[in-house]
Amino acid sequence: MKVLRRTLSVVAVAFTLGSVAEPLAAPVTIAQARSSRVWIAPYQGKKYHYSKGCRGLRRARKIKRVTLKWAKKHHYKRCRINGC
Repeated sequence: MKVLRRTLSVVAVAFTLGSVAEPLAAPVTIAQARSSRVWIAPYQGKKYHYSKGCRGLRRARKIKRVTLKWAKKHHYKRCRINGC
């Protein structure tokens, strides 16, 4: 009886310490693009812009907001102006 009780207590301690001793999993973060929506000038060129106020959009008659995925699918390239 003593051996059984001792064995059970050792097993209980092992399970308790085992769950505490395991390292806590860090939350998984997913890297994402700067924005999932971008601005394009549909009638002037093939660049997309992260900012509506980008210098590259100043002369555009019309600007349109689309998803980044759509812009890349339609062969738009990223604007290279700093701060865009």
